[in-house]
Amino acid sequence: MESESSGPPARVESELDVVVGLGANLADPRRTLRAAVRELATWGRCVAISGLYRTAPVGGPLQPDFLNAALRFRFQGAPRQLLRRLLRLELEAGRVRIERWGPRTLDLDILWVSGLTLCEADLIIPHPRLRERAFALRPLLDVAPEARDPRDGVAYDRVLGELGSSGIELLELRWPLAEM
Repeated sequence: MESESSGPPARVESELDVVVGLGANLADPRRTLRAAVRELATWGRCVAISGLYRTAPVGGPLQPDFLNAALRFRFQGAPRQLLRRLLRLELEAGRVRIERWGPRTLDLDILWVSGLTLCEADLIIPHPRLRERAFALRPLLDVAPEARDPRDGVAYDRVLGELGSSGIELLELRWPLAEM
């Protein structure tokens, strides 16, 4: 008995338990981050929003401090689809990529996806420098305190303990709800 095929198999999309890091240090960063959270929350079921932090810039030219946060949500789709949408949202917020680690109106990074590792030329999960960046780990742990590096099982709270949290100032716990 022969099987019939009507083309390639249908791609099955899965639900990603994802943490996206948000950062901004140009224009009105608080307003920009609030608008980004509102948009991201329409892309899936919002699980948690971190506090809002002020952090010093790392690398790059002299620039204003950043506001950083993280959003954990369930995204129905593939990591690459999420990346495309994040890049488009950055562009819509006026992001211009001129110099590495330069100031920006909006920076959105896929920090961590529960149980997933991915290493492609332009998409690495977890974020390739996450274990070096307390300013990203602190908000991530607000929304995913159980998070571990899926490559080796190391708990991110342990990594943050080793890095320390100096220079990371909590501004507000319930920031995205204010003035929405």
